Amino acid sequence: MCGIAGIFHFDLERSVDSSVLKKMGDSLEHRGPDGDGLLAHKNVGLAHRRLAIIDLSDLAAQPFTASDGRYTIVFNGEIFNFLELKKELENKGVNFRSKSDTEVLLYLYRLYGESMLEKLNGMFAFTIYDKEQNELFIARDRIGIKPFYYQIVNNSFYFASEPKAFFAIGIDAEINNEVLDELLLFRYVAGENTCFKNIKRLLPGYCGKVKLNGDFKVRRWWNLAEKIIANRENVPSNPYQWFEDTFHSSISYRSISDVPVGVMLSGGLDSGSVAVALNHNNQKNLAAFTVAFEQKDYNEGHLARKVAGKFGLNYHEIVLKGPELLKCLDQASWYHDEPLVHQNDAQMLALSSYAKKHVTVLLSGEGGDEFMGGYVRYKPLNHHKILGFVGGASGFLGHVYKGSIVNRFEKLSRYTRGNDLRSLVHLNPSDIYPRDFKMLGKEITLENFDYRNRVYTEAISLYPKEPARQAMYMDLFIHMASVLDRNDRMTMGAGIECRVPFMDYRLMEMIPALDSVHLLKGKKGKFLLSNSVAQKLPNDVLNFKKLGFSVPWESYFRTDERFNDFTSRLSKSETWELFEGIDIKAISKGYQDNDYIANSLVRQVYMVDLWRKAYNL
Repeated sequence: MCGIAGIFHFDLERSVDSSVLKKMGDSLEHRGPDGDGLLAHKNVGLAHRRLAIIDLSDLAAQPFTASDGRYTIVFNGEIFNFLELKKELENKGVNFRSKSDTEVLLYLYRLYGESMLEKLNGMFAFTIYDKEQNELFIARDRIGIKPFYYQIVNNSFYFASEPKAFFAIGIDAEINNEVLDELLLFRYVAGENTCFKNIKRLLPGYCGKVKLNGDFKVRRWWNLAEKIIANRENVPSNPYQWFEDTFHSSISYRSISDVPVGVMLSGGLDSGSVAVALNHNNQKNLAAFTVAFEQKDYNEGHLARKVAGKFGLNYHEIVLKGPELLKCLDQASWYHDEPLVHQNDAQMLALSSYAKKHVTVLLSGEGGDEFMGGYVRYKPLNHHKILGFVGGASGFLGHVYKGSIVNRFEKLSRYTRGNDLRSLVHLNPSDIYPRDFKMLGKEITLENFDYRNRVYTEAISLYPKEPARQAMYMDLFIHMASVLDRNDRMTMGAGIECRVPFMDYRLMEMIPALDSVHLLKGKKGKFLLSNSVAQKLPNDVLNFKKLGFSVPWESYFRTDERFNDFTSRLSKSETWELFEGIDIKAISKGYQDNDYIANSLVRQVYMVDLWRKAYNL
């Protein structure tokens, strides 16, 4: 796990300045505190910051050049099946000088070219420089666990693990005004575009070539829709046993490390299942880390402690209070590069910073909800034909959503009002909807979000009569992207590698091909998980109502001096002015009246305000 950056001048006569390259690398020091390296050759420059995980020796240092001198790689991530791939290469006559997965990756490319990507089980973003052809090959893992940003400016191609590397060398940071409606409605800008003008993401499952004279092309090397269609003809006869066996294998792969490994543990099924699988694989005495709060409704510490005790994990709990979390927000905003989406970024950063004293790798349960139907918000889509008639059924809905931190009845009422089925699928992860914005003076149209509509087209082709599955598929490429961004930035901000066992490609390609009865059956969803690995969890965990890594921001913000200063001058805020058309006076009054929509918008725009200050925008 590392930070990578580089420059490719499209003009062969223009040489890369090593001092500029070093600035890019140094801006990513938090991602790789264990070492650094540079390669500058004519018009090409590569920079690397190292977090040593596999092969801690200098032999594995990057940039890593093949023995013949033709190929050089900078690589961020882990290839979990590298030992099998190494054996395959050795059988073909390759001699290795290190024990790293980096060297395996480089020689796979030398032998198989781009087709080698299909062989990889891992999380990765990398660039390979072909000295002979004077070109770069860039690639990103299937689901986008590891980041890759790029910018074409001044007749040059720049890339990095984080946009801040571009700003470190004098490239201006500018707000991308074209994405502000999407940011306001969904809290996250999906697809190639980012909140920074001219800065793009390489999409998950994409690769590309950068050549002289501005020749830059990308292609999709992993198409999940195609995998799902193929796997429907080959589903396992016993999905529950298949899942358990494959998940145990995924955990085994993600436990490979030359440094200490721990678990990011909550009171939920997903991280608890990681603990179950570790125990099954006879991996005990690992450290487990949990965030707890003084507020009982937000505290899962007692459940995490019970899971750790049952499965032989060394339990560590940190109790976070409002002032500590609020201090972390500034750091989180800088590490994240874009406005915070989930509002639990700060607690993940705090947890990772604490865990760094004990481990360098953390396993996480992220992805279980998206792949296995764990979000309550999928449920209404199973009954979309009657949604328009249940808005007033407070008794029924109050019973279904009783005891939740979020007032799901109020949210469901707004969600269903005036939205057609297509809109319901798009808006499933949102808290505030176009109709809400219209009442505040702002028109937002779903047709304007090209990437989201592209994913939706795939979703309806795969699940034409199952809107809940359509929403799940969209989450894999949109909501999941925001979650993985958060995981990467907050853990790497503390110099921690975060591994996500639910993101093993074998699980990702088969689970969406299974019938819905294996995923959405029952009150809580995740039927496949609940009836396999998770069965071994304590009953208290199985029966606990989901909190979702929530933070009691409402009470914290109401007592925070800086936040109160922000809310007291909403009408004078330059950040609010970015979002043209919003009735700020109505927002201000709604916030004073403790209105849910106003509260949510104020917190969201506050996150944008912190981001602007972090980058002097």
